[in-house]
Amino acid sequence: MDPIDRRYLVTLAAVAAGILVVGGLLRPGPATTDEPRPGPSQAELGRLARLSQRRAIDAMAEYFAAVADDVEVSVVGLPGLGRSGIVWEPDLVVTGRTERRFPDAAILSTPAGDVGVASVTAGPDLPVAALRMSPVEGLSPPRPRAAAGLGRGEWALAVWRRGRQVHFTPAHFLGAAPVRCGGRLVDELLSSVTWTREMAGGGVFDLDGGLMAVVIPCADRFAAVVVDGIAALLRDGQSIAGRLAARYGLRLEPMTEAEQDHFGRRPRLLVREVWTGRPADAAGVAPGDVLLAVNAAPVTDVAQLEPIAGAAANVAFVLTVDRGGDVVNVPMPGAAADAGSPASRPAAAGLVWAPPPAGLAVDAVAPGSRAAAAGIRPGDRLLRIDGAEVAAADEARGLLSSERAAPAFVELERAGRRLGLLLP
Repeated sequence: MDPIDRRYLVTLAAVAAGILVVGGLLRPGPATTDEPRPGPSQAELGRLARLSQRRAIDAMAEYFAAVADDVEVSVVGLPGLGRSGIVWEPDLVVTGRTERRFPDAAILSTPAGDVGVASVTAGPDLPVAALRMSPVEGLSPPRPRAAAGLGRGEWALAVWRRGRQVHFTPAHFLGAAPVRCGGRLVDELLSSVTWTREMAGGGVFDLDGGLMAVVIPCADRFAAVVVDGIAALLRDGQSIAGRLAARYGLRLEPMTEAEQDHFGRRPRLLVREVWTGRPADAAGVAPGDVLLAVNAAPVTDVAQLEPIAGAAANVAFVLTVDRGGDVVNVPMPGAAADAGSPASRPAAAGLVWAPPPAGLAVDAVAPGSRAAAAGIRPGDRLLRIDGAEVAAADEARGLLSSERAAPAFVELERAGRRLGLLLP
């Protein structure tokens, strides 16, 4: 190597060494604990928290929507009635009932299109209606879920149809409580949601798609009645007593021991209710009648009434009753479609004339009184006491006074029904 090349290399080495020395001197020292690194501001932390919450809410909304999509095949719409229905069995839909006269047929709106169905409802005292249909492709009954299996505070999802659109709302499950619905004590599902008429006939599901309750009318509000309660109401409607009520507007029940003593009869069936404008009312059957026979055949049990409650019962028959000690034969027409109350049929001029109310209006019932114990409610109209019409309030007070030792059988009118109650 010649001298020029060596000088060149030495010069480069010297320059490199100088750069290293200067860089070492200028390198910053290690951070000390006396000077902490500044963290994010409170505003930045708040923004990050809001973003995290928004992502969580979006994820929950997507999850609820996915559950609603899954259970949509179990929820149908009834556009003509303005409510929803739940596919209870492959050929049966259950819905809430808000009218005294349910139509004989209806249209179901399903994901596959509109389907015509026939109703198989029981009497107007039931808050549910059942609709028979042919199996529809794409519809399936949901898996029932007992509300007792859900923990307090867990999420549930109410799903219903408005028109042909599916709607849903999440709800916190708060437990279950008994409620009187259609004359039966059932359990309702308590939640953070207030059930409305718009939701009637819709279902309440757990997040696995199990059906926990159906929204139906109970007294003066709407309630989510658990599946066991809905099943019990349907059984009531399809029982012999339920079918008699639906066909004839006639409710018969076994006499209690107190009623046997009052009427002086061995165990018999007592006419408990007669619905205004229905065949039994038109024929002249009255609450308090004691059923003795049907077509001269003695009757002591509801099961013996199957021939007049069956689907093929369309032949006229005769009821023999004890009415205040007199034996009375009451001719009854064969089973027919509910024609509704005469007042519900419009006249030629398009007007309906309602008959004036009968009896004495009950404004209030004292707690702990005989009337309260018997089940009389404010708003009832008192028609008869022990078969005799009562014209004045003072007369009624005397007959129902707490000083009276003997029981009294009273006939009332309530929501289009005449019913009989024994005051102890």
